[in-house]
Amino acid sequence: MNMLPPNVAAMQPYQSARSLRKGDGWIFMDANESPYSGEVEALDMPPLNRYPDPTCDGLREAVAAHYRLPRENLMMANGSDELIDLIVRCFVRRDRIVAAMFPSYGMYRVAADCCGVGYEVFRLRDDFSFDASALGNVLERADVLFFCSPNNPTGTLVELDAIERLAADFAGLVVVDEAYGEFADAEEIPSSIELVRRGLPNVVVLRTFSKAFAAAGIRLGYGIADRGVIDVLLRMKPPYNVNVITQAFGAALWRRRAEMEQNVRRLIESRERISAECRKSGCATHKSHANFFLLHPPEGVSAEAMQTRLIEKERIVVRRFPTVPGLENLLRISVGTPEQNKLFITTLNKFIP
Repeated sequence: MNMLPPNVAAMQPYQSARSLRKGDGWIFMDANESPYSGEVEALDMPPLNRYPDPTCDGLREAVAAHYRLPRENLMMANGSDELIDLIVRCFVRRDRIVAAMFPSYGMYRVAADCCGVGYEVFRLRDDFSFDASALGNVLERADVLFFCSPNNPTGTLVELDAIERLAADFAGLVVVDEAYGEFADAEEIPSSIELVRRGLPNVVVLRTFSKAFAAAGIRLGYGIADRGVIDVLLRMKPPYNVNVITQAFGAALWRRRAEMEQNVRRLIESRERISAECRKSGCATHKSHANFFLLHPPEGVSAEAMQTRLIEKERIVVRRFPTVPGLENLLRISVGTPEQNKLFITTLNKFIP
């Protein structure tokens, strides 16, 4: 279609293992979902014939109060992906770029491509730690920097001091995607939300209900930032971006934070246990602060062969990154239930000589 802008014509539809693996019996350890479904009490459902609260004020106030912030510093969204898209649309000028750490979450690039703006990456070190010198002259050309901490797919952190220094030196927005932040919270690792509390005007923190709250299916996230930033995002969002069912479920899940925190601790314990078992099997693993970890097969075994074996023998799906430099022979393993983790290790041990 000649009418399409080049950036739109070049885009490909999103695919996941859910698209490729149909039917029952699959064990999905590939998408960093929680193996525990987010459960809530019986809900008094709001009437579906009325439009939802356009700014989710009830839930917004509850979440903001938890972080000791006024609600004007917070916005609810249809998943944190919506916020990523809004930030690029609102704050990146046509002759400027979006920049993000690499390897990292793919939606930062998707948002830039959708908006037809430039996108560049700054590489992490070989151990996947952040290297400020890798930024080069990016700060002079970018309007938005994206950091993911804990990072997907590496599980590594960007230190709070590094974020604070960058925010002080950068004229644009520093966006810290803390989709897995509750796992870092459980390890008492400081969140970049503290920088918003201190009044830094150009730091934005994203969080989601998809991971720790075990509610990827309801599509709910939130952003925390300076009031001026939140005001711009609220002006640009669709009028009713979070539906009434999602708002009701989100409020119920928020009231059950104690159960979420308990599940997070269980997943951290399981992550450490399954990582140790992988190392006993001759694999190498990378330290993670999320609900997943990277696995390097032992010498002589390829990630592709290991992934194929897991699928063919036990219908266990894990994530491989064959086209991502530095990750070609690594697998990302999402922590499952104790039973799923045990089956994963048993299958692994049968495959490795």
